[in-house]
Amino acid sequence: MTSIIAPVIPGSGSAVGLADVTAVAEASRLPLPVPVVREPSTALGYGIARIDRSGRLCVRPVLDRLGWSGAVRLAAAVVGTSVVMHPASDGVFALGSRRTLVLPVILRRRCGLSAGDGVLLAADPVRGVLVVHPLRSLERLVLGYHASLLGGDDDAR
Repeated sequence: MTSIIAPVIPGSGSAVGLADVTAVAEASRLPLPVPVVREPSTALGYGIARIDRSGRLCVRPVLDRLGWSGAVRLAAAVVGTSVVMHPASDGVFALGSRRTLVLPVILRRRCGLSAGDGVLLAADPVRGVLVVHPLRSLERLVLGYHASLLGGDDDAR
């Protein structure tokens, strides 16, 4: 009978020393698996909407993220080009009857928003705020970030 692998017989001339076996075992070990580290999911909720001619925005999923009901009273402030809204018992603004957000004309004018303009809504349930950003502001941020990725400046626009 022919054998494929020659037998290892202790004491024969082809014996391998213990140090050699250890070296081979160390060299043939597979690397340990590295656990996948996932970034924590963002706590923010986002939505994009268009302002209708009455200043209404349909933002139900964003309001759901905040847990705001139709009866909530809101305080609002313009910060830069954005509107920051939060619940306040003495708030002068309210959600629409169909859980729509109504941006009053005074706030729209201060932010330069008109009917048909798109906005990004960012809901922060941890802080209990809703921030309404004009899409043109978001575009400037994204263009600046893209320029930094490409190593150039954002003066092209």
